Amino acid sequence: MDVKENLSNLRREIDQTDAELIRLFDKRMKLVDNVGQIKTKGNLSITDESREEQVVLQAMALSELENKSDAATFVRALIAISKSRQVQTLMGSSIDFPPSGKKPAGAITAAYQGVPGAWGEHSAHTMFPEAELRQCEYFEEVFTDVKNGGAQFGVLPIENYQTGAIGEVYDLLRTRSCYITGQIWIPIKQCLLAPKGAELSGIREIYSHPEGFGQCRRFLKNRNWELVTCRNTAYAAKMVSESGSTRNAAIGSRRAAEVWGLDVLAPDIMDNHQNKTRFIAIAAEPLYDETCGCTSVTFSTPHRSGALCAVLQSFMLYGINLTRIESRPTLSGNRYRFFADLQANILSENTKEALSQASALCEYFEILGCYRE
Repeated sequence: MDVKENLSNLRREIDQTDAELIRLFDKRMKLVDNVGQIKTKGNLSITDESREEQVVLQAMALSELENKSDAATFVRALIAISKSRQVQTLMGSSIDFPPSGKKPAGAITAAYQGVPGAWGEHSAHTMFPEAELRQCEYFEEVFTDVKNGGAQFGVLPIENYQTGAIGEVYDLLRTRSCYITGQIWIPIKQCLLAPKGAELSGIREIYSHPEGFGQCRRFLKNRNWELVTCRNTAYAAKMVSESGSTRNAAIGSRRAAEVWGLDVLAPDIMDNHQNKTRFIAIAAEPLYDETCGCTSVTFSTPHRSGALCAVLQSFMLYGINLTRIESRPTLSGNRYRFFADLQANILSENTKEALSQASALCEYFEILGCYRE
């Protein structure tokens, strides 16, 4: 028997086994529906942790030694599907799929945090080259401006390649009821900026946003400089320019140097020369169509072992790729809320099924936006 024939025979046996598995799966789902009805009549919780653990241990006991851990994973996936089925059948989907609004007609305004020369201004201009740009002092002000109609869009940093998530923006996405409508990655090229006539040896104070300091640690190491925190790198450049002191310098962009009349004392001082920041566009209502390939969600899970895994399995089972997950503490401080980015479009029935199943396993679940890169 040659290799191809042997492989064909094995695959035929696998197909027969799969057919038997599906028959048994259908039988199990009918039993799950019956259990759900009994739980409803008896006003019992759908989740029974002791029973779930018992089912997993039984599966491991029946499985061959080399398959025990995989058997546990298989049965936990079945349990997650079963629980989601009970919730959706008995309570309906708890998820709200927000309809897309209409793109603004005519001239638009885009708000950003910072002053001219900030990376936010650069990103806003890149995403909305024809828009009137509106500067805001704080991230929260950008959300307020968009929510109140002062600007149709806001542009905010949410993640840096080197220093990670920008937690404040994640928190505001949850509390300010705006939607993500787009995203862009901007290369970050930080420089040391100072008034004309300044020399590196004479610098004593450096001004920047904490992200700027974090991205240039190696350059700053072992230098006897005082680090002064500012709201953003462009504002730092503004302060140094207004001071006029050749003892002061700022970490910022070449654009900030041009805007505020500073010289570049040291170019490209970042630790990572591939450094970049992800900026998102927000709006008061979602804007998407069938060409959008990114969906962002936020959710919280019950406070028990395996709860997050069960939610993530919902995406895996529907073949949806998770590109990022971030956790943020809730106001109580002892629980966490999760933010996830998916390669998916909420107009797809497959995506709707996955999100509905995931939401059924959560205490809270919300769609933050569906958008294009």
